[in-house]
Amino acid sequence: MRLFHYLPVVLLLSGVAACSGSQSVSESSNPATGSAEASRTAAVDVPSLVGRNIDQVRRSLGTPRETKDQKIGLEPTADQMKATKGEDWINTFERNGTTVVATFNARTRKVRDLVVVGSDEDELLRNGNLSLTAPGYMVLPVANPQNNREIVGMRVVSRK
Repeated sequence: MRLFHYLPVVLLLSGVAACSGSQSVSESSNPATGSAEASRTAAVDVPSLVGRNIDQVRRSLGTPRETKDQKIGLEPTADQMKATKGEDWINTFERNGTTVVATFNARTRKVRDLVVVGSDEDELLRNGNLSLTAPGYMVLPVANPQNNREIVGMRVVSRK
């Protein structure tokens, strides 16, 4: 019976000892994703493209894969513009081995989102110089439609 009398004191002391700050740091530094250090090794600096229009994205990433001669080309035809109102048009870019798909409104030229294509989340974040906690944009996984446990890319959307 006397043992139960001391139990709250023992629990209190063990709780204080656990919160004493005596643990050691397991990582030597913070991850470099989204920093200037990471941008040196990034294939594409995606954060610098967030909030830009499609013409600015094209100047940064180069010529898209789509051509004027394709059915779904670089820009919508007059009939396609009438049918779609220019919404959700895409351009695909290849830069330093990384594929980026930009979805934009062909009428307003505003880019809705950018998708970095690939299946390794850490590699995509590194190659795109992306941070999951950036204040200016959100990074969302794009699930594989055939297997929702796999990703096919990381979608980047402006928070503004």
